[in-house]
Amino acid sequence: MSRSKPTLLALGLMLGLSTQALAQETFNAPEDLSKVKPQLLCVHYSDQSEADKKRFFARLDKLNLLSHKDYDLIPKGQVEVGSTMCGMYMGLGKPLQEQGMQIRPMVFKVVHVYPEHYIVTQSGVVMEMHERKEGEMPPTLNQAAPKVAPPPIAPH
Repeated sequence: MSRSKPTLLALGLMLGLSTQALAQETFNAPEDLSKVKPQLLCVHYSDQSEADKKRFFARLDKLNLLSHKDYDLIPKGQVEVGSTMCGMYMGLGKPLQEQGMQIRPMVFKVVHVYPEHYIVTQSGVVMEMHERKEGEMPPTLNQAAPKVAPPPIAPH
């Protein structure tokens, strides 16, 4: 399934990649993975041979881009709240569609659409997971602020 240009642009901007790199159907990594943007390794991990998956995983692990949850969940093809976005791509593959926006300086929120779930990431971490149900709308990127916001620190 092809992605629309706005979706590619949103993801590309978030990951710091060009839309050309994301639209590339097959990704052939060089022997020296230190010359490849780590985000490309995350996105294309699930499309690789077992030998390349091991190389990609070793490189991403060396860069500390995976959470402790990712180690157990990636081989199972699962994601949980607290997983990294990199781990999500590695475990579930490329989403059907994505839509993202910058909500504060250096803070990006993205809704990733998978066949079974809507997954919301913020700053590279899975924050919410919602089951996809026919007739229900996906989570919104813009959530209205309440008229009276709770205090930033919980009372003791």
